Amino acid sequence: MKNYDYQEKHFQISDPIESYFECITTCEISDGRCISRCVEILKKNDS
Repeated sequence: MKNYDYQEKHFQISDPIESYFECITTCEISDGRCISRCVEILKKNDS
């Protein structure tokens, strides 16, 4: 399963930090693009 199969809406949990960590756990440690996407999701939830 590709990390990008997850949609942003999947991570719209009430707690942005929990959402971020759920996203990060789907990434491979060497996949900087996936990790960057999780950070972007966290930033959007922070607003």
